[in-house]
Amino acid sequence: MTKKDDGYAPSMSDDAVKAKTGKTWPQWLAALDKAGAKKLPHPDIADMLHQKFKVPAWWSQMVTVEYERARGLRARHQLVDGFSLNASKTLSLDLKSLYARLADARARSRWFPKGKLEVSSTTEQKYFRAKWNGGTRLEINVYPKGDGKSQIAVQHSKFPDAKSMEVMRAEWKAALARLTALA
Repeated sequence: MTKKDDGYAPSMSDDAVKAKTGKTWPQWLAALDKAGAKKLPHPDIADMLHQKFKVPAWWSQMVTVEYERARGLRARHQLVDGFSLNASKTLSLDLKSLYARLADARARSRWFPKGKLEVSSTTEQKYFRAKWNGGTRLEINVYPKGDGKSQIAVQHSKFPDAKSMEVMRAEWKAALARLTALA
């Protein structure tokens, strides 16, 4: 399915969705329109896909989200509890060194975005979870990539709107650039 005039473009090709669900995006949009999905809440659409159309559970969620986006019921990056962003970077640092730059407050202050961080849980050399500025949620995972390299993956969620999420996306891009320069 190509990009439509309204700006909607599915996140996955027709061939890929058809291989896993038996239908292309235009076929799913037509079938769900006919079934009255535009008037249903997200869980009911996903349940209908799973029960009536026998779509596997994960794919029921994928098709539901894409349907909602196509019909203007959901914006890109919008989840049930707000908007969410992801950012990641592979660095020339071993996992232990990368995690230290995340977990140590002094080291973190050299690259992290400015804001109020309330750490909720951590696991050494795996993840770091926190509340950000009193409302949004932050989860940062680190992964070994071999040969003295590791990856940092940021998921920042529960933004009230797309604009505040995009502002923070720019801050994370700059933060990861600072972290890279320190590596």
